[in-house]
Amino acid sequence: MATSSDREWDRRRFVATGIGGLVGAAAPGLLGLIPGCAWAAPGSTASDIRAVVRPPTLFAGIRAPITERAELVPRIVEAEKACGDRIVGPLTHIYRFDTGVEGLDSEIGFPVSVPVTAGAVATHTLREMHFFARLHPGPLESVRDTAKALYEYMSTTGLSPELELVEVFRDRGGNGPFGTSIEVMVSYLAWPEVYRAQLDRVLPPELANTVFEGGERLSPHTPVDERCTWVGASIDRLQDCTDADQQFDILSRVALVRPQEDILPLKAVYERTGDVEAVFRAQEEKLAKSPTGGRVDPPRFDGKVLHLSKVPRDGAAYAAAATQRERRKAYCFCALVREARQPRVDPIFCYRAAGWARQLWEPLLGRTFTRCTITHSILAGDPFCAWDYHL
Repeated sequence: MATSSDREWDRRRFVATGIGGLVGAAAPGLLGLIPGCAWAAPGSTASDIRAVVRPPTLFAGIRAPITERAELVPRIVEAEKACGDRIVGPLTHIYRFDTGVEGLDSEIGFPVSVPVTAGAVATHTLREMHFFARLHPGPLESVRDTAKALYEYMSTTGLSPELELVEVFRDRGGNGPFGTSIEVMVSYLAWPEVYRAQLDRVLPPELANTVFEGGERLSPHTPVDERCTWVGASIDRLQDCTDADQQFDILSRVALVRPQEDILPLKAVYERTGDVEAVFRAQEEKLAKSPTGGRVDPPRFDGKVLHLSKVPRDGAAYAAAATQRERRKAYCFCALVREARQPRVDPIFCYRAAGWARQLWEPLLGRTFTRCTITHSILAGDPFCAWDYHL
């Protein structure tokens, strides 16, 4: 059995190597999930992939890192005893990624009717999140294969993963602590819905409707090239009726939610040193140990302009890339740009990447960014994506 007690796990390495049978999930109906349309997986029979939405859910559980599944068993006992008749749903296990813990960031517990606090058990509300879900056809030990298949399917839609993977266990009676029926659910960023909400926030209704025209016909299962064509046309319409600051305001808010566990240690570095360069060094030290291998475009700050860039998704493949297509496939975290055959989208789409970064740098510097310039973009044929925040 592999362990990871000496290092942080990210989602990609977890899916690629895993810890024997550590992933599983369960039926949408059991967690109050809202079902979407189904997609028959190639070669599948009873199994299928469907989109579901988890509404805000009151959840009581124990959150602590793990390196093997056996560590969950005493936590299950403690959580079940503490929650008692306040349990309103099945045993649920959540993995969170990019949180900086050693091992796997794990929380296991139950949906509850009222808050529960006892021992290591604490209650909070799980935020609304979108998932692709599929019934796992084999034993628990091979459930990672289903998670991998879901992430591969997600790439074919041009949607990008959020930083949660959930497992919910059902039919536990007499079948050990985890039961025998497992459904895997991997979270994704519901980009069109978030984009529409930001358009409505910034623009008058008629302009928001114009920019979003055709978006209502997209589904989570829309293929990547069809989705990319619509995104490109919508971004063009956005440019026709907005200025650069509005474009940044809208698109930088259509980003993954950055975990506070990723933000707070770097904020502490700045509070301790007052030195932006110290934050850059702390980031680079962490990145060097990850699959990205570090930055290809160094950050800089002169007190007025903060220059940042994305890091490669796969540093080794990026270094070996011989064509722009190979470079794009290795560099881009965004599945829409990475997986489309010919992504014809204006580079302002990269404001989304700036949106991930602004979630760190705004609270760190105590400033709200209102102006940003894309200086480089894979979409423009550049070797990387970078931008300037104008303070």
